Amino acid sequence: MIGSRDVPALLETREDSEKDFIHWITLKLVNEFNEIIGAIRYRQNGNVIEVGRLMVHPDYRRQGLAQYLMSAVDQAYPNKTKELYTCTKSWINIRLYEKMGYKPFREVSESSGLSFVYMRKISNSGGEGRQHSSIYALQAW
Repeated sequence: MIGSRDVPALLETREDSEKDFIHWITLKLVNEFNEIIGAIRYRQNGNVIEVGRLMVHPDYRRQGLAQYLMSAVDQAYPNKTKELYTCTKSWINIRLYEKMGYKPFREVSESSGLSFVYMRKISNSGGEGRQHSSIYALQAW
């Protein structure tokens, strides 16, 4: 999608991921067969909620599930500022985040040649939540 595998999440080892897992609240979205079809993680860092690793299985994309997952974080912390980052080439992600009320506040270029945009959502500004039928279940991991 962005022409590089030098994205931090793609370079993380399983061991790195397991060590870091305990520092995040992770929600998974499962289908009627209890298969994981999406997930998001977040954590509080001072007065800010850091949001990361939003993912939806390719077979379930374009159904509003990413919005649904992001809305779950908004509902958990309606009056907190949220921040996230993504590659500047991930225009589909950026468009979703803007739709959810996030605004760019910083861009960082790395030696890999990739640039990342940091986005912030103040309180619960903008971005309507999305409801989903009961065939999907949101669960703490």
